[in-house]
Amino acid sequence: MEATLHQAVTLQFKPTNNQAEYEALIVGLNFALSMAVKCIQVFSVSLLVINQVNHAFETKDEVLKKYLQQAQSLISQFEDFSLTHIPREENQVADRLAKVGLPDLRQTQVFERPSFKCSEIHSEEHPPCWMDKILKYLKDGMQPDNRQEAKKLKLDCAKYVLINGELYKRSYAKPLTKCLRPEKAQEVMEAVHKGECGTHARG
Repeated sequence: MEATLHQAVTLQFKPTNNQAEYEALIVGLNFALSMAVKCIQVFSVSLLVINQVNHAFETKDEVLKKYLQQAQSLISQFEDFSLTHIPREENQVADRLAKVGLPDLRQTQVFERPSFKCSEIHSEEHPPCWMDKILKYLKDGMQPDNRQEAKKLKLDCAKYVLINGELYKRSYAKPLTKCLRPEKAQEVMEAVHKGECGTHARG
């Protein structure tokens, strides 16, 4: 039995056509990773994005370099990946969705800034913690020089996924679990104790 899933994004900034194509690619890859997809075949109408991702074109534009880096970081998390061109006349479903939108607003993400800037802001605001090595690997492919440590890190990172710069842990047949830094976890615990769970009473 086959099912079709839709994911849309609204960009509240003014991207170029190529930047918008990268945003669509990144959203789609994150969407697939959130469902623990291992093998994926992607189609795009943008020959420039396809050739940059497939290393056929050199990327000189500084903004597109950041998009490409983020896309490649996500691609590295798949066991099998391909990106091929689809003529615009064969892309009617996506074009129609772009014009009319999705009826369920929960399937639409809203970005106020480029996705790579969300990742940069997220990484610069906080003191170091256990999440940093995982985030650096998933975003930029950074890993230790020691081969055994690098292998262990890669295995650990397979349990996690990045969605819009936020780290989530995968779990079998359960929703994704959002990972929190120590200072944020403390805020959440205090909020819980001040709220309905404050007395530790039974449900």
